[in-house]
Amino acid sequence: MSVIDTAMRVVHVLFAGAWAGGTLLFVGAVLPAARNGLLDASALRAVTKRFGYLTTAAVVLLLLTGGHLAGTLYTFGSLQSTGRGHLVLSMVVLWFLLAGVAQFATKRLTDALATTDAKSAVDSTWTLFVLAAVLATGLLVVAGLL
Repeated sequence: MSVIDTAMRVVHVLFAGAWAGGTLLFVGAVLPAARNGLLDASALRAVTKRFGYLTTAAVVLLLLTGGHLAGTLYTFGSLQSTGRGHLVLSMVVLWFLLAGVAQFATKRLTDALATTDAKSAVDSTWTLFVLAAVLATGLLVVAGLL
């Protein structure tokens, strides 16, 4: 394996783990704290902004590194005809879904925080963030199967 392939794998795994783990932490710890009145709107806005940065960075880096890895490790035929190929395609679908849901939920939460308190803002976006957590968990499971 070349140095570039190793570097791509390392960056891919680090950012995938950070993004999935960050999503689960945000949904499992930050949002419940805000819902229970432990974080005010300005604190939640700051953490949400950083979560948005993590999401954006992960999406870009995973696209680049994942594209490189898929292009060097698989052929079009092997993606369609092997179990590992199906897992890679499943991961791509989950990645697209998580990217969209996380970006949309973060934007809605930020917009809600401009007009309401933290608890109400979290309540209005809770379902989207739970969906993001489910998708992140799915990505981790598929990654484990690979």
